[in-house]
Amino acid sequence: MKCLFIYRTASLDITDPMGIMCLIASVKQGGHEADLMLTNLEKDLFKAVKEYRPDVIGFSLTSGSEDYYLELIRRLRKHVSFLSIVGGPHPTFFPEIIEKPEVDIICRGEGDEAIVDLLDCLQKGEDYSGIRNLWVKKGGQVVKNPMRPLIQDLDSLPYPDRDSFLKYYAYANSSTKHFLSSRGCPYDCTYCFNHMLKRLYKEEAGPGKYCRLRSVENVIREVEHVRDNYPLKIVYFHDDLFIMNKEWLKEFSAAYKARIGLPMICYVRANLVTEEVVRYLSEANCITIAMGVESGNETIRKNVLKRNMTDGQILNAARLFHKYGISIMTQNMVGLPDETLENAYETIQLNILVKPSYAWVSIFQPYPRTEMHAYCIEKGYLDPAHQQHASYQVESPINTGMTKREFENLHKFFALVIEFPFLMNLSRKLIRWPGNIAFNVIYRAFKGYTHIFRLKMSSGEIGFLGYLWDLMGYKVRRMLGKTY
Repeated sequence: MKCLFIYRTASLDITDPMGIMCLIASVKQGGHEADLMLTNLEKDLFKAVKEYRPDVIGFSLTSGSEDYYLELIRRLRKHVSFLSIVGGPHPTFFPEIIEKPEVDIICRGEGDEAIVDLLDCLQKGEDYSGIRNLWVKKGGQVVKNPMRPLIQDLDSLPYPDRDSFLKYYAYANSSTKHFLSSRGCPYDCTYCFNHMLKRLYKEEAGPGKYCRLRSVENVIREVEHVRDNYPLKIVYFHDDLFIMNKEWLKEFSAAYKARIGLPMICYVRANLVTEEVVRYLSEANCITIAMGVESGNETIRKNVLKRNMTDGQILNAARLFHKYGISIMTQNMVGLPDETLENAYETIQLNILVKPSYAWVSIFQPYPRTEMHAYCIEKGYLDPAHQQHASYQVESPINTGMTKREFENLHKFFALVIEFPFLMNLSRKLIRWPGNIAFNVIYRAFKGYTHIFRLKMSSGEIGFLGYLWDLMGYKVRRMLGKTY
């Protein structure tokens, strides 16, 4: 069987869609054909899909992106017949999307095994309506199968597929490659999906570890394979929390230093950072870490976000990373429930003390069916009928009037004020202005500069320039009806 995955890249970063890469690898290992097409890089998407003639097309949906992909399915069906399957966070938490006429099947939770089972049944001409993790339309009804247990042995899975990207110049030439050494996060932050996903698996799939680690040897072998077969200068671990197991990290550090040695990037959490942990990262040639601050107000951080860490823990972690020469990217939010503008400036003040190479910030989005979403509705911050925006860089959904404008504009000046604190008073005046293109250009220019030249999180090589060129042509291709 032929399975095609179609995906729209979400930003200016050349970021590997790890979930889809894992699915493609599993499909190929299962003896089926699989490929990937990127809507904003494919020269003529509809022609390419028609020529590929897929039996199944898969789409990965986050909340806010569903309308885009439903319209894309409608347009694709004018060119080719296929079975549509949608997976990812949105169908997992909103399985009622199966009721849409564009959707034939949804996948809830991990799809590595379910997608292969589906293709096996299709190839044999067997009934596929009873496959766990899938909800399937059958005879005018929806068969709602429970979720299967989480895959406990991650070493049993094939390495994420990278060959499907080689037809795209930007990805083929980017020397920053992404990796996953684990699945799951042990924490229950109210704004994140993890606490809800844990509950779903407990209720439907039964016992099993939510946080799972690949063996060090398995991870190192994958990095060696990528180094030997693709351009690779920066190893970027995209795990939710790379340092969750200190003994694993110690073993990894020694093996990585001996066999890889390339600069690496990862995500950490301040309350787990000790000098021993930072030393392990330093020995593994970690050049950049991303660390969540989220709010500079301890009360909001603890009571609203359920991030139980103090300013002292954040500052101590920053001190240790600076001591070992590791760049810091902080992660922050503005426009939080219960947050005033002064609270947001507390977040800026804390970041100034942290001294990050870049202070990344999003505008808070209460993702549906998270604990935070319920909190916002209960407190009257959010209309229950609110339509989720696809991006967390555009609007503040829980604020109104001048406050809304100020938070949205502060998002654009946030990192600059932390880099140049003397701009603090000026920013307080500018955020009251109407939002405009100039603010957005300043924001994107500074972010791009730091990500390429300081943090090494984006490739500054010709692959990235090719990516920008293709994105500029995307709008032209859309006007010509060749993509969506």
